[in-house]
Amino acid sequence: MNQDTGNFRDAFSSFVRESGRWRDVEPEALLSRWSRFVESCEQGYRGDAEDYFNDLTSRDSLARALDSAELQSFPELVLLRAEVEAVDARFRTLLMPDAFPRISEESWWARGVVKSARRRLVEDLRREYRLEVALVE
Repeated sequence: MNQDTGNFRDAFSSFVRESGRWRDVEPEALLSRWSRFVESCEQGYRGDAEDYFNDLTSRDSLARALDSAELQSFPELVLLRAEVEAVDARFRTLLMPDAFPRISEESWWARGVVKSARRRLVEDLRREYRLEVALVE
């Protein structure tokens, strides 16, 4: 890792930590967390609604960092944005958009919900939010 990359990593981690996240604050760790979440959704998310919405916070943190004025000067941010957008594209195909219309359209990942999941999430979404999503066996 060269000095510039180290500076980006440090600045990114500091920004994310200051915004309230206490783990997976490095750019590669946060991206990996988001990617793993999307992969788990592609396979049929196994957790419950609390787990699902908690896992979405990785994308919230990425959004804040990608939009942060203080990180815009780092060229590494352009590469990170491209990687996030690639994962986002996969996630968008899984979503029932506008499931939560009161959430801002800019937070599309939280505004929608997966179209299908394993039993725990399906039951929680039905009971807590009156949302019907397909069951993945």
